[in-house]
Amino acid sequence: MSGIFAEGRLSGLSIAILVLFCLIAIQSVGGYLQIKDYQKAIRRMRKLGNVGVGQRRGRFLNGHVVIIACDQAGVITGAEIMDGIGVWARFHKTDSFLDQPLVGSTVSSFIEKTEDLTKAQFNRWRGYVRALEALDARLSGKELTREQERYMEKKRKG
Repeated sequence: MSGIFAEGRLSGLSIAILVLFCLIAIQSVGGYLQIKDYQKAIRRMRKLGNVGVGQRRGRFLNGHVVIIACDQAGVITGAEIMDGIGVWARFHKTDSFLDQPLVGSTVSSFIEKTEDLTKAQFNRWRGYVRALEALDARLSGKELTREQERYMEKKRKG
């Protein structure tokens, strides 16, 4: 009797395929749960006002997704971040950005502070900056965020 079972036992290749299948299944379930957590976080934040979302993709462990809410006057009413390892990461409240409290501060005050960031600092805080820029664009009625405007300007020039 040949095939998957050799003398009643799984062969090494069959075990590897089974383990790979289990890992893919766990990844799929984890991804589904992360999407559900994201949807819940967006609903929570929408109750607090306008919502801006930003992300920073990490190579392995250092990425994050930031959701910031503000009222019509641009005062930040709440912020949550998802950071962590893979499919186990979940959203949790975040209180500060650039050593300043988020809730109660204005979007415009943080936009001014982010203009002086070095490239390394910008890359580190990219999710926060993008969420704040999205809120700034929404509040001011702009079509594009600062980063999108810079990209379009570079594209036009070269």
